[in-house]
Amino acid sequence: MTIRPYPSATVVRRCGLAAVVLGIASIVLAPLNALARMQTESGRSDMENPFASWWAEPAMHTLSPWLLDFADTQTVYLTYGKFYLLAVLAVLACAFAARSRRPAGVGWVERWGWRLTIGSYALMCVGHVGGYWLAITESGYTVILVAMAIGIFGNVLLGIGLIRNGFRPRLAAWVILLDLPLSIALVSISTQALGMWPMMFAWGLIGWSLWRGGAEEDVSDEPATRPAPVAQRH
Repeated sequence: MTIRPYPSATVVRRCGLAAVVLGIASIVLAPLNALARMQTESGRSDMENPFASWWAEPAMHTLSPWLLDFADTQTVYLTYGKFYLLAVLAVLACAFAARSRRPAGVGWVERWGWRLTIGSYALMCVGHVGGYWLAITESGYTVILVAMAIGIFGNVLLGIGLIRNGFRPRLAAWVILLDLPLSIALVSISTQALGMWPMMFAWGLIGWSLWRGGAEEDVSDEPATRPAPVAQRH
């Protein structure tokens, strides 16, 4: 029999809180990364998008003296890009915590959804380390793209599985399911940076639920993950 790791309620709540905090931080830092990219040679073409330029141009004029001009354009872009590793690590921790609170006997749709989604987040972390922290941009971005491709299938399966099984918060399950179209819509008015918002919103909601008390509810039906009553240990 496979024994699934079962973290304590304290660990689960902290993982949930991390997703909440980083989700809130992404509201500010993702647009800053988008603006920083628009100042680089490869990102200037994004300003040709009228849906992006209407807000990006005034934002650049307002923020440049303090937040966008503290180094050369590539350094500024990579500096804000380092945030993504922290954000995805928080999401990954929250996903592990939420999975630990799910029944062990879930159907194959949700089970494979968890596997592909968590795997894509782990691979994405590797890509962010290479792309932003080590500045191995081409290799790092290639890994990120592969992770995103895996995540497309993972999010669809996980979203469907969670909705079928009555997962709460229900809105989070729907956002996970619709992550791709929501991300495309956000990227169309900016850069790839804002495409992270659906992910951060969904796992921020789940993290809030875990932090506020969902972690206290053990929904696992796998006996090996629960301590047996003293009277039954003889």
